[in-house]
Amino acid sequence: MSTALAQLSQRAKQLTNHIEGLDMPHIQRGIDQIESQSRKLAAKSTKPVDGADNKALLFLAKGGVDTTASNNLLNTINLKSIFEPLHPVYETDTEAYLKHQHEHTILNTIEESRRETVQHFDNNFETALNYDWERTKKRIFEELGHSAERADDAAVVPNLARSTVGAPQSAAGAPSFLSGFGHGSATLDSILSKLRPYYRVVYNLCDARLQGAGMALLTQFNEAAQIASKEEPHPKIQESWELLSAVLGEQELRNGRFQSQILKERVYAKAYLMSPYNSLPAARLRQLLIKGSLAFLEKQYMNVIENSIAENSGDANLGGVPSIANTVRAFVHIKYVRYGNWTQPNLEVAAGGTALWAQMYYMIRSGHSKEALEFAKEQEAHFLPADRQFVTYLGAYLQSEDHTLPVQLQDRIMTDYNQRIRYAADTMDPYKLTLYKIVGRCELSKKTTPAIAALEDYIWLQLRLVRENRPETPPQDRYDLAAFQDSILKFGPAYFNPKNNNPLQYFQVLIFSQQFERAIHYLSTFRPYIVEAVHMAIALTYYGLLRIPAVHRVSDPNAFSTTKSAEDPSREIGHFNFAQLMHYVARMLADRYPTEALTYLYQICLNTDLAEARTNEEQTQLCHSYIQDLILHAKDHATLLGTTTKGGIKAPGVMEKYLKLIKIENKDQFVKQITIKAADRSLSEGRVEDAIELYSIAEEYNMVMTLLNKQMAEALSSNPGLYAQLNMTTGGGAAAAAAGGAGDAMGNNSLLATRRLAKEYMNDSQISARISDKNLETCRTLLQLVSFMEQYDRGRYEAALAVIEQLDFIPLEADMARITKKVEEFKNLDESVARSFPEILVKTMESIYRLYTELKESRYDEPGRRELMSLQKRRARTLMMFAGSIKFRMPADTYARLNRLDVFIAA
Repeated sequence: MSTALAQLSQRAKQLTNHIEGLDMPHIQRGIDQIESQSRKLAAKSTKPVDGADNKALLFLAKGGVDTTASNNLLNTINLKSIFEPLHPVYETDTEAYLKHQHEHTILNTIEESRRETVQHFDNNFETALNYDWERTKKRIFEELGHSAERADDAAVVPNLARSTVGAPQSAAGAPSFLSGFGHGSATLDSILSKLRPYYRVVYNLCDARLQGAGMALLTQFNEAAQIASKEEPHPKIQESWELLSAVLGEQELRNGRFQSQILKERVYAKAYLMSPYNSLPAARLRQLLIKGSLAFLEKQYMNVIENSIAENSGDANLGGVPSIANTVRAFVHIKYVRYGNWTQPNLEVAAGGTALWAQMYYMIRSGHSKEALEFAKEQEAHFLPADRQFVTYLGAYLQSEDHTLPVQLQDRIMTDYNQRIRYAADTMDPYKLTLYKIVGRCELSKKTTPAIAALEDYIWLQLRLVRENRPETPPQDRYDLAAFQDSILKFGPAYFNPKNNNPLQYFQVLIFSQQFERAIHYLSTFRPYIVEAVHMAIALTYYGLLRIPAVHRVSDPNAFSTTKSAEDPSREIGHFNFAQLMHYVARMLADRYPTEALTYLYQICLNTDLAEARTNEEQTQLCHSYIQDLILHAKDHATLLGTTTKGGIKAPGVMEKYLKLIKIENKDQFVKQITIKAADRSLSEGRVEDAIELYSIAEEYNMVMTLLNKQMAEALSSNPGLYAQLNMTTGGGAAAAAAGGAGDAMGNNSLLATRRLAKEYMNDSQISARISDKNLETCRTLLQLVSFMEQYDRGRYEAALAVIEQLDFIPLEADMARITKKVEEFKNLDESVARSFPEILVKTMESIYRLYTELKESRYDEPGRRELMSLQKRRARTLMMFAGSIKFRMPADTYARLNRLDVFIAA
């Protein structure tokens, strides 16, 4: 069997894979069997036919088939050559055979190349298609407020984007934080319950911003966190808030108020967001934040020391009012002394039983560097002679503002380290090795020591070693914050949170390394911590420590993104879409708490003081757009935006107090930027009732009248039964309409509400003065047409015709000159009136016909009956002349209906 046939057979088998599970018999025939059967059939066809079936021949002859001619034609076909090769087989012609093989090889090569090209294209196309689909899917989920994936409470959502988070996706992609905004009532209730104490802080923040006052935001959020988790305390959350407070410098507080230097709104924005990375302000800020991180870690370790002593008070044997030196000595003994013996053989212990290097290390580790220097001076005589110079090194180190030794001392400590310590590290006191590394920044290629046993110790050591590079710093001595950040990212969340059940640990590591955007992004991917992520993002943005994406990236569904540094293309800068996160919080709250939802949207405009004007403008526009979304969703427009009472008194909405926070200068601008634009969006989305209410709040009465006219015109043209519509006052709709509010009046979605509101506007002199004459005239006409339709639906045909005569735009009994005049006047009718004109004509003619029929079928020959019948005939004839004269495109059946009624009347 040839290779081609084998491949064909294999492909044929694959065609039936989808029916393998069905109970159907299979025909198992190999290619050899098929070939054999084919040869037998071909052989049979070459044998002469003994005789034809006479019945068949007769049947075909009756059908007009010439069987003799057909048989002769079939006999001319030679089937013997069916299995002969198409091309000659080159068995003896060697030259031709080689040429054939060469051509065959070239063709195979070309075919293989073509297949590879097609495969490569298909792969690339499929990859691009999947990528576009994922991005589109994320964007769709973001818009819908759903997550593309679901995760357990302890599970991380990949990408928030889904960034995002990931999550925006999302985050979301789908955007990161989407996982925290499920729509299940139980989930939402739990989130809202947890959110409540945090919201009070955000509300107070808005008031503080209005007054231009500083606020210990992180401290207050920490207190809110304790209230939120009162029933189930979560020490790690509280610890994270305390970490942020320490890093950002919310110190010296009493009852939540600053006692010395006040941290004001956006205090770090200029240095962090707008200064070049290598500039002096940016470097100083990084060093300041490092000091905050070290302060937290040292205070945290002091708590460890005190707790250890309290738990082992008998072994500590502290007694009295202990000094820092005695407290640390007691801790070292608890750690390393068992039954009077030291368990760590490498420790250098003085004659009095003091582990010199361990005690100095733990004093510095717990934030008592000055006390460590005093201890070193007191114990200098107990040091080995070669190590006594270390007291000088330590003093110079602590005296320097950036903990950098003078060149001469730096050279000496490096010499000491290289000669005595570096190659004896395995047998060296680990604390001695660590202190030499810290003070002299020795052997930076190795950034840890045997003394570093915990994650916090490792972070503390790295922050002690980090220095922002100076031009004169040699490459081997360079270790800056960027390098530390890179090392953290190389470890990644899988190292710091391997089981995905402790995200706050990796979050804290990212905060220590000043990767604030990535930290918020990561935390928001975990459902149980979405509330904390939201408010930590607010705090970081308030102080100016959260970068947002540039204008061209702000609509990206991924909440987290990176860009290349303009100064150093090898360094990436993280960005977090803060506005997107605030929008999600607002959408979560909008159904039940629209006022509270607005409070979060106000925070978006914190990012309007940046160096890039386009970014500032876009943040403002995003804020306004999201507020419009919320207004359209919340429905309670009057509460949010305010309203005008019948007496013309303006009642402000809850938003007017906070205009300054959303970069709106006055009420007029507020009306233009928020209320009118929200009304425009409602109108474009076909939500006419909402648009009418919003335009009314904005006091755009002429636009309201335009929409009311449109509503009445639509009711007239569709006319399912105006009498029924005008009496559809369910749920107190009529009373509500009579109250005068646009929103209430439109609430029952009935023609009655539209008519009532239109009449109120026309009867209010202050409002009608702001409406165009054309709109007022159109409204009067439509109101009369509504009255006409109402009378018609009630069967009051004479009253209906009286309304038409009063309107005087359809002549019912006139000469040709008057008809011509009315035809000309018809051209000036408003479109709202003209669109209902065909239905008005038919109903007018039907009213005439009903009156005529009633008179004609009357059994009594009342006085004047014939005159009235003649009147109806003249009316019908005049109406037909008018309808035939106007140049207006009407439905095809309108003239047919008119003609039919006219014939009935004329008969």
